[in-house]
Amino acid sequence: MGKLEGVEKTDHKQLANRIEEIITGVENSLFPTISDQIEELAHSFARKIEKEKIFPSGKGKMISKKVETTSQNVDLDSIEQLESRDIGGEWLVKQAFERLAIPEMLETIGLDKSQADIAQMLLTAKLIHPSSELETERWLNENSASLELYDGAETVSRYKLYKATTELYNKKEAVDSIIYNNVKNLFSGRDKIIIYDLTNMYFEGQMLSSEKADFGRSKQKRYDRRLIGLAISIDSMGFVRHSKFYTGNVSEPETFKDLVKSIVGQSYSSSEKPLVIMDAGISTEDNLIELRELQYDYVCVSRTIPKDYKTLSDGAKSIEDNCGNKIHLTKVSVEGKEDNFLHIKSDQKEIKERSMDEKMTRTLEAKLTSINQG
Repeated sequence: MGKLEGVEKTDHKQLANRIEEIITGVENSLFPTISDQIEELAHSFARKIEKEKIFPSGKGKMISKKVETTSQNVDLDSIEQLESRDIGGEWLVKQAFERLAIPEMLETIGLDKSQADIAQMLLTAKLIHPSSELETERWLNENSASLELYDGAETVSRYKLYKATTELYNKKEAVDSIIYNNVKNLFSGRDKIIIYDLTNMYFEGQMLSSEKADFGRSKQKRYDRRLIGLAISIDSMGFVRHSKFYTGNVSEPETFKDLVKSIVGQSYSSSEKPLVIMDAGISTEDNLIELRELQYDYVCVSRTIPKDYKTLSDGAKSIEDNCGNKIHLTKVSVEGKEDNFLHIKSDQKEIKERSMDEKMTRTLEAKLTSINQG
């Protein structure tokens, strides 16, 4: 090629790439930014290479003259975007709905085609863009392709979304049951454990017209706000199998009868009955007696600390939690109790409780010192 006089050193790589493109016939750049000088030199060198047969025969083709391209420059300021919609998440959710037979379920509970489409769009929004019905209306009309996937209408109003929410909630028991049975058919082995708990949430508004919102013991320490209780039972994989809203001042043990009712309604055989797991707030003696009468096994935290117990194992068995922390288990028996008990000792919990005790001690000592000093 010689000294390439008149060509900047920074352009040598561009020249070599362009020669290769001409010889092989492969354009690597959709919008080339090559000067006329480089383009002319590239064609000139490509012809020399072909003439002297430097490039192996059959490996490419010679373009003897400058290729006429059909590309044109585009003014980016002239581009307009019309009706751009997101469809990826919506399409994924639609496939999940079909696998879970959601359209058939909506038909079963009495919704017509239009109502079922609105309900599916509402559920799609709750999964992808969880928000109020007002914001959901804007998102469906301006950003999402759900309208094209379901109803096909140009717009959807929040009033239709409100109605769909009411329809679904009125048939909540049937919805819970049908969907969970469909999940069991897709994923086996999920029904061996039932985990039950009760929580509550507070409202920012006054909720004066609500029948369920009431003052109570807030899990988030918001005693100045009205609450609503939510009881949930889930399976071993965390899928909700039963849920119910309660008044904000409901006590945990009172909600247990609804769980028992939902369990009995499943009609398990004696060999298929699931294990019920619950915390100390729910495991009152009356609730445990009811489970025993129904011949269900259960795991719970004892509401009282047994003072007199007998160790049944030679030594503690050590296991690790998912963070690698040691937990020591010892099987014990408690006089007058039919249940099997495990004495559980956690190194991390011991450290935490010791720290809490020390903090309380320091606080008490500081207050006593302050009183003593007047």
